This record gives sequence, structure tokens and C-alpha cells, in this order.
Amino acid sequence: MRSWRVVALAASGRIPDLVLVALGGLLIAGAITLDPTGPLPFLIVAVPAALVVLWSQVAYGYAALVGLVLLTEQYPEVLAEGVEPWLPQGLPIFENIARYTPLSFMYVNMVELWLVLLAGVWFLRGVSRGEIRVRPAVCPLALSLAALTVLVTFIIGVKSGGDFKIALWEVRALGYLFGLAWLVPQLVDRRRHVVVLLWVIVGALGIKAFQGLYRYFVVLRMQLPLGDTFMAHEDPVMFIPLFFLFVMLVHYRVEPRLTRFLAVITPILLVVLALTQRRIAYVSLVLCGAFLVVLLRPAARWKFAQMATPAVLAGALYVVMFYGSSSPLGRPVARALQLFEAGNISNQYRVVEEENLKYTIDQNPWGIGYGQPFEMLYDLPKSWVLYDYIPHNEILWIWVKSGTLGFVVVMYFFARVIAEAAWAHRALRDPLFRVLAAVVAIAVFNQLLVAYYELQLTYTRNMVYLGTLLGLLGRVIRWDRLS
Repeated sequence: MRSWRVVALAASGRIPDLVLVALGGLLIAGAITLDPTGPLPFLIVAVPAALVVLWSQVAYGYAALVGLVLLTEQYPEVLAEGVEPWLPQGLPIFENIARYTPLSFMYVNMVELWLVLLAGVWFLRGVSRGEIRVRPAVCPLALSLAALTVLVTFIIGVKSGGDFKIALWEVRALGYLFGLAWLVPQLVDRRRHVVVLLWVIVGALGIKAFQGLYRYFVVLRMQLPLGDTFMAHEDPVMFIPLFFLFVMLVHYRVEPRLTRFLAVITPILLVVLALTQRRIAYVSLVLCGAFLVVLLRPAARWKFAQMATPAVLAGALYVVMFYGSSSPLGRPVARALQLFEAGNISNQYRVVEEENLKYTIDQNPWGIGYGQPFEMLYDLPKSWVLYDYIPHNEILWIWVKSGTLGFVVVMYFFARVIAEAAWAHRALRDPLFRVLAAVVAIAVFNQLLVAYYELQLTYTRNMVYLGTLLGLLGRVIRWDRLS
């Protein structure tokens, strides 16, 4: 009899209302009993309100999370002296809540709690409607195998004596990537949701670009040592796909308002990318342009050439004017030329680090597992606290941790996504979806290229960014096939 009542309640939509009321009461009661001087009670009281909002617009709730993640600084300590995040950017959304609440057993952060909340709302909405539709992710088999590989490697590393907290720190960003590639298709129901998410990404990174100009010209007064930065390391990397998003929108003549907005901020993004002095971003921008040429059809290649030529000529003129200059505006040129300096300390560090990684791979062909340090054939200075767990070269890092077989599986996933995106760009009928597919292919190529030289696959912000794009690709491909 009870089972029939549950079915009747589910059909009438009353179960979610009862769940929300009950959960809200429990959370408020918990807030009253907790320390009122800490932030946790205020966060807990906000959860029922968030549930009500997410219930009606779960896709917009996710878009809000993406915007917050992209605007917030994950590692403000890497910024140059004198550069401070704006107050909202200092929110501890990337820190384990155990650090600022009594919940010492909770190794999760606010981003993860938000994602769990979104997934829970999606599930309850499915129950209230009488069916739960699980939509396929992009390249579902390759995605499942890659995620399973990382999970098994995590378990092996911890079971063989690895540090659990360090192992968790290593894999959580990859967890966002794989998880969002699956979750986003479940949350996105309409074409306008795709547009909203693109606007949020472009808008948030556009704000970051304007902030970068302010930091460089006003706060630092153009006085920035060659080894310092005024932006997070991942910011210029995330800027790169936006240049090509602009090019593709112009070519296909879709979303005119977004195109006009990109026309305004693209030059600013390019200037800030140059001034941040991230050498690998310079290289990746050029190689992504070459990759796009291969990806495009002949007519689109001509459009790209028309748009890229003025930028290339301006860049060449800039290099000629500031080559060897001591002017602050010439620092990006000097920084780029350091790529070719054999005596550069940063270059030497990476060479030695790579030798250690290759040695570890030779000694442990099946992988060492997450939470385990790689072996040191040659000593390295302690550049940061996890220098012997998470190296700069995060492509070889996957090989070290997962072994040769696991490395092949994970790299196959990325290669499969690039191939799927390239196919979708040529096959999908909606021009916006074709634009998105091309941008996803570039974003994955860009991320892998940069990850070979710089810490990237363990950063939350760009893995949420890339996971969102992968999730959108899976959704639009499904739409096209159904239509």
C-alpha cells in the first residue's frame, strides 16, 4: 500500500515539495546548533533558498557556478606582489570546508557541494516527473574507460601506501572534467541554455581580462619582473579558445550580440595574454591557429586568413619594435625569447624534471598510483609543496601515475573527443553547434599542449571550463541525431 502512495505522490509532484521542506528544516536546525560566529550557519541557511531556485532553473544554477568558478582566484599566492583579488574573488570555494567549519571529516569544497546539489535536484526532478532520462555524454565509452582508469589508479596508489589527501588533490580536477562531461548534458535542456553558458564563459573571462589591464597598468604601473604574473596561470590558457570562437561566429553569422561583445573584448584578451608572460600560452595560440586551419573547410580557411592576417602583421611589427627593448611593453618579447635560453633556470628545471619522470616510467611501467611521489634520479629544488607529486609536465604525470596502459586509455579519450568534435564541426546542421564543436576541438588541443609544459590538469577552474565545453558538445550532438 505504501508503495502505491509513493507512486501517487511522485506522479502529483508532491515528493519534491516535501523533500525541500524537510531538508530546509533540517538545515536551519543545523545552522542554529552550530557556531554562529563561523560562516557555515550562513551557508547552510542559504541552501534551501538555492534549492528552490535550482528546482525551476537547474541549467542557470549551473551557469552561475561556472561564472563564479571562472571569476574566483584559486591560487592568489602566485600573483605578483601588490596584486590582490577583489573581495568576491577571495571566496574559499576551492578549499575543503573542513578548513573553515567544524566538519573536519569533510574533504569536499563548495564547488563539489554545489555540483552534488545540482545532481540531486536533477534526480528529484526526474522522480517527480515519473522518469529519469540519462542522456549520453560525448564519447561515452572512452569517457567511462578514462574515468575508471583514474579511479583505479587512485585506489591502487592509496592502497599501496600513498597519501590519501595528496591523491585526492591530484585527481579531483580530473574528476570535475569527467563528471561534468556527463552531468552537463543532463542539465541542459534547450538551445538557449547553450547560449547562456557561452555568454557566462565569455563574460567571466572578459571581466578577468579587464581586471588584468587594471592590475598591470594601475596596480603594478607596468613594473613586472620576468618571472612574475598578475593573472592566474590558467587564465591566458582559457582565453585562447575565445579568439577562435569569435572567428567562427563571424564566419557562420550566428549569435550577433555575442559576436559583437567578443569583437570588443578579443583585443583586450590578446593584450592581457601577451602581458601575462606565460610563454607556453604564446606557443599554444600559434599552434591552435594552425590546428584550426586544418580543421576548417576551404571557405572558412579564407575567412580565418582574412581575420588573422592583421593580427599576425601587428604582432610581427610589435616584435620588431620591442626586440631587445628594456621598456615594460617589451617584456613579453623578452619572456618569449627565454624559451630558447638553455641557461634559463625554469627551462633547466623542466628538463631535469622530465628526466626524473621518464626514469620513473622506466622503473614502474604499470604506474605508481596517485598519492605516491615520482622517483628522483636527479635532485630538484622544492619549488612548491607537492613538487615531487605533481610535476609541470602533466602529460607524463598521467603516464607516471597510471602506467603505460592507463596512459593510453586516458590519451585515447582526449584524442577521441578531438576526432568527435572535428566530425561534429563538419556534420552538424545548426551553425551554432558547428561553431561549438570547432571550439571544443581547439580547447582540448590547447589544454593538452599547455599541460605538457605547465601545471594545468590539476587546476579546478580550467577543468570546469573544459568539462563544460565537453558536456555541451555531447548534448548538441545528441540533439542533432534526434532531429
